[in-house]
Amino acid sequence: MSEKFQSKSGFILASIGAAVGLGNALRFPGLCAKYGGGAFLLIYSVALVALGLPLLNAEIALGRKIKGGAPKCMLSLKRKGEGFGWAACINSVFTALIYAGLAGWIIATAVTAVPMCISAPTLTDTEISGFFFNNILNARDDGVISGFSFLVAGCILVAWILMFICLKGGAKSLSKAAKFTVAIPITLLVFLAIRGLLYNNSNQALAALFVPDFSCFSSPELWLTALGQVFFSLSIVVGIMPAYGSYLPEGTDIFKCSLAIAAADFLVSVLASVVLFTTLYGCGLQSEIGASGIITAFAVYPVAISRLFGSCTALNAAVGVLFYSSLAMMAIQSAVSMLEAFLNPYSERSGKRKKRLAVLVCICAAPVTLIFATTAAPTVVDVSDRFINFYNVLILGIAECLIIGTSKKTGELSEEINRFTKKLKMPKRAFGVSVKFLSPAVLISLTLYEAVRLIANGLGYPLWLQLAFGWGLSFAVFSLPAFLVTKITPRNIWRRKKLHP
Repeated sequence: MSEKFQSKSGFILASIGAAVGLGNALRFPGLCAKYGGGAFLLIYSVALVALGLPLLNAEIALGRKIKGGAPKCMLSLKRKGEGFGWAACINSVFTALIYAGLAGWIIATAVTAVPMCISAPTLTDTEISGFFFNNILNARDDGVISGFSFLVAGCILVAWILMFICLKGGAKSLSKAAKFTVAIPITLLVFLAIRGLLYNNSNQALAALFVPDFSCFSSPELWLTALGQVFFSLSIVVGIMPAYGSYLPEGTDIFKCSLAIAAADFLVSVLASVVLFTTLYGCGLQSEIGASGIITAFAVYPVAISRLFGSCTALNAAVGVLFYSSLAMMAIQSAVSMLEAFLNPYSERSGKRKKRLAVLVCICAAPVTLIFATTAAPTVVDVSDRFINFYNVLILGIAECLIIGTSKKTGELSEEINRFTKKLKMPKRAFGVSVKFLSPAVLISLTLYEAVRLIANGLGYPLWLQLAFGWGLSFAVFSLPAFLVTKITPRNIWRRKKLHP
């Protein structure tokens, strides 16, 4: 593995860029609002330490020890583990397609933020809230394709160009890009948080966010959602961290790096929640806060931003452009990380240059994502995101925990994590209990709960959309690995020997 991050800070920045994304800026605040604010935060923070950190350390340590991506790492633990590693990588590719479409939406919103803010004084909150979906995308709730937005299509292609620029330079390019895709969004979130705290009722917003509603603790849905969010938020079990771990220089303290990544992920989530709560409370829109990040980003935030500085449309427009540009950076960085999770092991296995593979993937995938420029786009996003980023991740998480937990080499992983540590170490017993018992138990419980809910209530989407962008994508994720394992001949003998560096 010739690619390396140039420094520990480069690895941390790239990893934070992979972990911190739209889920932190949009989905996390929505879940806080839905599940009692402080109650959700308390359970999530405990789960982050007890469940998220051990798996994050395990993936990074596997990547550095084996010098490869998820398929090679899983194969080193179990003979049949390679297929699940490839499934995680393929799932990340599909997630990248969703993020590319959302990045196009966000860029389109940034482009139209100025005219929207200029027109805002003559528009009602309802008209501003529907500005993107009604005026730009002309979206339909029934999933029927009856129109196409050339503006959104052009913005999606711009997103793919930016993604390719980040991909082509490998590890060095990833760490450089992360300096902007991490620092700029966080800086703007801090600014928006300060502005939100200046509203007269900001204390009510902070109370709603941080003071636990103890009546919510009796809800099993709260516990399972908060516990499950840890796996989704840290970008674990999707093949990203093993790939990044393979770029990690020798001598790096994995445990300290993981602490920095998890802390940044949590702090950005809380910061985004402060922004959302204080801004919407200040604008009198607290009743509009919902668990859907899509609604928050494209229907609620535009109203808040257009009213942010009252009649000063120039400032409102400037904040709107900067805010959505920052969201676009988050989406693009996350998508790049997900594509890297696939390109890294496929390049090594097939012997093809990763830059050429990146060109091929971008050229083939960009036209597919133009579906997000049609009137059916919101429904397609809802269906595909539920299957790819929820159902599939649950199954992949269970498989990874069982592979790591039942392997004879689990003890070696804790030693790899602590190989260059000094005083602050990952407790070996706590690591084993978390990976072998706690994490799989939580993921299996969440899967069973969702299965019961699905049987009782159904999905509520048209059947053709479920088949095309739901069940069909899940089938591809778990069937394509068989093709990769049996048909793509490896250029080296890493499938035929013990995988030790």
